[in-house]
Amino acid sequence: TLIILVAAFNIISSLIILVKNKQIDIAILKTMGASRKIIGSIFFINGALIGFFGTVFGTVFGIIFVKNINNLKNFLENFTNTELFAAEIYFLSSLPAIINYAEVFYVTITSLVISFLASFYPAWNASKNIPIDLIRKE
Repeated sequence: TLIILVAAFNIISSLIILVKNKQIDIAILKTMGASRKIIGSIFFINGALIGFFGTVFGTVFGIIFVKNINNLKNFLENFTNTELFAAEIYFLSSLPAIINYAEVFYVTITSLVISFLASFYPAWNASKNIPIDLIRKE
């Protein structure tokens, strides 16, 4: 959960910077008739898509990594000509890797919820700006 929160703060900071950089564009959209809801949904969808694809790719690559961890260990041992986990020291003949799909589901849902919540504040911040103030700042 802590790693997910760090990723959520990255989403928040990147969206806040995006909103700051696009202030004049937001002002133009508002003067052309775009509502607060439309402006907010643009930035919310942007952040939600970042969180969604990050979660999906992370889940898929994580499962693939766990399924092939012993093959990767063998490849690294052959590549470096060393024994990474000596059986005399670690008492392991292979790396134990068990996927608990209930935990994977819980982490995935938690990641999606946190990323959607992280997208809300920058989207709300973008939608509440007043066009004349944004144009005046430029």
